[in-house]
Formats: sequence, structure tokens, C-alpha cells
Amino acid sequence: MRVWLNTFPRIAETATIAREAEQAGFFGVLLTDSQCLAPDTFVELGYIARATTQLHFGVCATNVVTRHPTVVANLAATLQAESGGRMHLGIARGDSAVLKVGLEPLNTAQFGQALADVRRLLAGEPAEIAGTTSTLQWRGPDQVTTPVLAVASGPRMIREAAHNADGLILQVGSDPEAIRQYIAQIREVAPEPTFRVASYVIVGLPDGQGTTGSIRGVTPLLARMATESLQAVHSKLADAAQAATKGYSLATHGLSKAIGADQTDDLGYAVTGTVEECRDRLIEIAQTGCDELVIILGSLDTPTPELLTFIKTFGDEIAPHLREL
Repeated sequence: MRVWLNTFPRIAETATIAREAEQAGFFGVLLTDSQCLAPDTFVELGYIARATTQLHFGVCATNVVTRHPTVVANLAATLQAESGGRMHLGIARGDSAVLKVGLEPLNTAQFGQALADVRRLLAGEPAEIAGTTSTLQWRGPDQVTTPVLAVASGPRMIREAAHNADGLILQVGSDPEAIRQYIAQIREVAPEPTFRVASYVIVGLPDGQGTTGSIRGVTPLLARMATESLQAVHSKLADAAQAATKGYSLATHGLSKAIGADQTDDLGYAVTGTVEECRDRLIEIAQTGCDELVIILGSLDTPTPELLTFIKTFGDEIAPHLREL
């Protein structure tokens, strides 16, 4: 099974994180994309391309609201050419990056169309966007096509992804039964084995004090996106996800230090516990039918040395068991 690390871009540190992830046995590293809240993702992906040799990389996720679809496609194709085929492109409707500048996320139909347009451009085909036909004229005919992955949850978004993307990163938390139900829905409309399904999971490994405070920032922001989807399938984690959302604020998006002590008991949405307990829960999630796991180990403000320790621990004690599946 492929296992990805998802993290935030960090000035002068992204390459170090990527090298540690490569050494730890991760298949790849995916960086979030939210201008104003973090450094530019695509610039930092260029550093990953140069700092690693086998590691795949990409974005999870960008949007085509603050960046035009042709801009997104051109960035991805450039990184694909520079890296020799290791780039993967995750696209979502738009959340913090869009809301932070007063814009609106794409609706379901617009999202599906955007996926299709970017996918055509990356395949070297023309795409008609806003009445204008565009192509990546510089792209060579032999260039490896960048896979387009939708990042979403919910039946309507699943349908759009199945028809217009190469795969989907499912963001519904850590309940194996909920993940299994959504994968069944995905396979009803995208049975082809070439359509990739990844499950996005927050993992709170214990720090030196045995706590999981490093994921306080990411748990509320991801839980709020999945609450409705978990309620729709009557997940046992629906209440935990809803409770975790009380710690979210756009002004403190992804910051663990902004979450009060009284809001740290709502981590049931994530995978937490001892290393062994986290390992066993991830194995259970991996056996739901997903093809890949996307693991996030820390928040926007998790110190890099602490994150590097989590990466090494995961690589030494958990990743080998997942790669065997």
C-alpha cells in the first residue's frame, strides 16, 4: 500500500522534511495550499523535486478559484517535467485559500468541470474555459501526464470525481465503517482499478509527554468538512467530528496553539493512542478497500524537529506494516 505524508510548506525546511519522509519509506509528500496562511506550495514542491530522488510529491489540495485552471495545470506540468514524473495534483472546491480572500468555493458542477478541464490540459489536450480554448503549448508529446486527484467527501462530490478525475482522496476521518461505505459508493460509479482511492487520516502520535497536542490545529479544520458526510452514514465518529469543529476559526486555521485546553478532548475524529494502537487502527483503515493512505502528523505550527521525530517514528514502527498490505 502507498502511504503519503501530508504537511504544510515551510520556508527553508520543506526539503528537510521531504528527505526525512523519503528515508522513512513514505511513497510521497503532499503539501497543503493556502496562500496567506502558509508559504507558496508550488514553490516549495520545486525544492522537494530537487532534494529527493524517488519520493513522489504533490499538493493536497489546491483550488482553481484563486488560481486559474490553466495556471494550476501549467504549474503541475512544469513540476512533472522537472521531476521526471513524480508530481500528483490534488484539487478541492476551495476552503481557507478561497474564503480568506472573500471568494466562494466552487459548487459541485463547477468542481467537476474544473477537474475535467485541468485533466485535459495535463494530458496535452485543449480545454475550453470561459469561452476560450487553451492548451499547454510547450508540453512535449512524450511527457508523463500528471494524475488529477479530487479531494472531497459526500455522494455528489464522489460522482464528479469519478467522472472527471484520476482518483479521489476521501476525507471522512478514521471510522473504518464510514470509509468502507464511501468506498463502496465510489466503486459503484468508478469500478475501474485505475481510479485511485486514498483515505485521508490524521494521526496523533504521542510526544515525549505522551500527549497528542500536535494535531489540535488540524483536527477541527478537517472534522468540520467531514461532519455532514459522517452523519449521512450514521458514523460513530459523527458526534466527535461535530464537537471538534468548535475549535475552528478561519483566523487561526490549522494552528494548534489557538485551540483552548477545554477543546482538546474531541480528538476521537483522529487516530490517537500509543504507537501500537495507532498502527493497529491504521491497518484496519487500510483494509477497507482504499488503495492509499494520506497521513497528517502535525498542525501548521508543529515545530519542525517534533514533526521530524513523528516522521521517523511512523517510518520505523508503522509504515512497514502498511506497506506489506
